[in-house]
Amino acid sequence: MTEQQKTTMNRPALEKNQQAAMGKMMRFQMIYMMISILMLIVIFNGTIRNDIGLGMGYILLPIVGFNYSFPIFTIILVAIIIGLITSIPRYFFTDWIQMGRIQNRMRAFNKVYSEAMRSQQRDKLQKLQKMRMEMSIEQSQLSMNQMKPLMVLTIFTLLLFAWIYYFVTRVPYQIIAFPWNFNVNIATAHLWTFPYWFIADILATSAFGYLATSIIKIFDFSHKLKKAEQSGSNEIDH
Repeated sequence: MTEQQKTTMNRPALEKNQQAAMGKMMRFQMIYMMISILMLIVIFNGTIRNDIGLGMGYILLPIVGFNYSFPIFTIILVAIIIGLITSIPRYFFTDWIQMGRIQNRMRAFNKVYSEAMRSQQRDKLQKLQKMRMEMSIEQSQLSMNQMKPLMVLTIFTLLLFAWIYYFVTRVPYQIIAFPWNFNVNIATAHLWTFPYWFIADILATSAFGYLATSIIKIFDFSHKLKKAEQSGSNEIDH
């Protein structure tokens, strides 16, 4: 039996698997979209946000709020917490080896696809289009597996944002100094449509999240490389 005949026989099964994978991704995207809408409702609805912030305050104010004594430090500390609880689980739930393989395949695919486009090889382009669909599904499944465990953490992050929003509006002394302005009201000052504290919080979250991921990746990959080298040397000895 030739490869073409095998491919023809397996095509219904492949198409069925692709449809099942696309169905899972659509359901996941719907759930994620609903969570995103819920987050927007909580963030922009002052009543719900303040109720959540008030409830969270009983726990967080004595621990990281320092009873409003160091508001800037509180904002940065909450940003660090959010950065850590989002970056560390994401790292360990990500298949970095599979991600690297997919990226290498995509680079090789794009090169072949560009050559086929230049030479106008229609039959080859049709096959490549099917391959692109399969690779896109594989990449989406990898992203979906990575994002699934983070949904619960996303809700926890939302609670922290609701509390810090509540916290900022109740700081007794709200005038702080930035390098470009020494007289800024932390509760009301905005850059475009975003409050200053929100921008500072997002930047700090991204920076600490990236730093935590990089540090873990260095130690984790070094450990895996050392383990692989030891396994290789043991096989050679035997």
